[in-house]
Amino acid sequence: MSYSSVVGGAELLTWFGQVPTFHDAEILNLSLNRAGTSELRIHGWVKTNEIDPRGYIALDKHAVVTFTFTDIMDLQLDGFSRQNVIAGLVLQRATDRGRADYYALPEEESDIEIELLPCYGLDGFIRAKKIEIAFVPT
Repeated sequence: MSYSSVVGGAELLTWFGQVPTFHDAEILNLSLNRAGTSELRIHGWVKTNEIDPRGYIALDKHAVVTFTFTDIMDLQLDGFSRQNVIAGLVLQRATDRGRADYYALPEEESDIEIELLPCYGLDGFIRAKKIEIAFVPT
């Protein structure tokens, strides 16, 4: 599964100039709807090899990225907090997590999943029939 196979993914790759890892990115909000679309908004960037005047790794290509989910089948989330920083985000074809009894819709090979790797606050996975990506450079 690649970003270029998701609506809006190729544009995101062009903006970042690489496959985004979302390492240390912050989840701004998560909106879940049982019917219609749901959204996950994340502030992400690209780490550079440079050091800023304060001695920190310089960050570039900041963007607020919105993942829009259609037909969420299943999710498992943990650790929501006032601040929600992830170690990374993995976009992949959905894998069997042994929760088939919870699926609202039948499984298909084209199902997509976003995994939020834990760092501080919210982590878990969201499995859906369709995911689209949009972003706003900041």
